[in-house]
Amino acid sequence: MKSSLTLWCAVGAALLIMGVGTIAADRDLTVSTKLIPYDETPATINSTGSGEFRARISGNGTTIDYEETFRDLSSTVTQSHIHFGRPALTGGVVLFLCYNPALITAPAGVPVPPICPTTSPATVTGTLTEANVIAVPAQGIDAGADGFAEMIKAIKNGATYVNVHSVLHPGGEIRGRLGGRNRKGDEEHNHDGDDGHDHGGHEGH
Repeated sequence: MKSSLTLWCAVGAALLIMGVGTIAADRDLTVSTKLIPYDETPATINSTGSGEFRARISGNGTTIDYEETFRDLSSTVTQSHIHFGRPALTGGVVLFLCYNPALITAPAGVPVPPICPTTSPATVTGTLTEANVIAVPAQGIDAGADGFAEMIKAIKNGATYVNVHSVLHPGGEIRGRLGGRNRKGDEEHNHDGDDGHDHGGHEGH
C-alpha cells in the first residue's frame, strides 16, 4: 500500500511539473527597442528622429501585437518594417508595420498594412500573423506559418530589426535591434548606445 502511494505521488509530481512547463511555454513574450538614426548603415545618419517599438508575441506563436512610435524625422515617413538581419547588416523586409499610400505601393500578396501617420509624434498599431509574412528566399525565410515561426525564432535570437524609412532617407532613418538580449523575465529590452545595438537599413531589402 505504501509503495502504491509513493508511486501515485511520483506520478502526480511529474504531471504537475509537466503542467508548469506547458504554462511556461505558452506565456506571451514582450520585446521592445529604441529607434535611432545612429544605427543606420551603410552610412550613419545624423537626424533628430527617434522612436520606440514594442511588441507582444503570443504564447502559441500565432500573433504579434505591436505599437510603434516615431517623431521629429527629417521628412515624411514612407514605410516601416521588421527586417531579417543581424546587427550592422542589412536584411530583407519580412513584416510590414505601416506604409504611406501617397508615396509607395502596398506590398503584394499580404494584407494591406496600416497607414503610417504623418503627424509628429506618430503612433501606429497592428497585429501580425502568418498572412503578413513576405518570403525572403535568398535568406531562407519562407512564406506563411513557417516564415512566421522563423521570424519569431529570429526575434528571440536578436536577428531582426525595426526600420522606419523616410523621403529623404529611403534606406531608413531610424532603426533598432529587436530581441535577443537584455532579457528581464518575460521581456526583452533593447537600448541604444551600446555595441550590441544593430545598424543598417535598406528599403525593399
